[in-house]
Amino acid sequence: TEFKDTIVTLLIDNSGSMRGRPISIAAICADVLARTLERCQVKCEILGFTTRAWKGGQSRENWLKAGREQTPGRLNDLRHIIYKGADAPWRRSRPNLGLMMKEGLLKENIDGEALEWAHRRMAARSEQRRIMMVISDGAPVDDSTLSVNSASYLEKHLRDVIEMIEKRKQVELIAIGIGHDVTRYYERAVTITDAEQLAGAITEQLAGLFDPNHKQGPKMVLHRAG
Repeated sequence: TEFKDTIVTLLIDNSGSMRGRPISIAAICADVLARTLERCQVKCEILGFTTRAWKGGQSRENWLKAGREQTPGRLNDLRHIIYKGADAPWRRSRPNLGLMMKEGLLKENIDGEALEWAHRRMAARSEQRRIMMVISDGAPVDDSTLSVNSASYLEKHLRDVIEMIEKRKQVELIAIGIGHDVTRYYERAVTITDAEQLAGAITEQLAGLFDPNHKQGPKMVLHRAG
């Protein structure tokens, strides 16, 4: 019963490096997680983040037209995707998860602003307990932005956003890194070496939050229901 007044947001890196098995496994895990949490009467939101373009899109064009201001900040158009809203039933949202595999969707990853967006969505919710789980396979990268700002520009912003979220304590923040050491950024984080380990990592992290005495529980099984 203590689980019921809870929302879990899964924020998935939709960058180009996730193409293939990693994004397929992430989509399946999201599917299983949403279905499982719905059965437990826990709200679940599934979000993704990438950019609209590879080389800056409209943001860069506007910057060029305006005279190439020094250190302009982000120079790409964000694409934030709601695969499943917290109040949407799993069955209705399920077809959306297949969009993660859509050719041409996965581009750059600007993590800081994606976390801000997901955090704003969660902060507006009425649930007493809010858990955000970030799945990422690399540091923030956007060539258009980094070509005209400092090399650490996006990484610094991500660190600032994480610090803000962790200090405010409105949301419990967890990260899972696929072949990428997320413990450098997040206080509560785990790194896995292969996408195949993602289901187990999600299960373990959530079990640890819901049950402080949890040691090693059952793994999430990656079978698609009919």
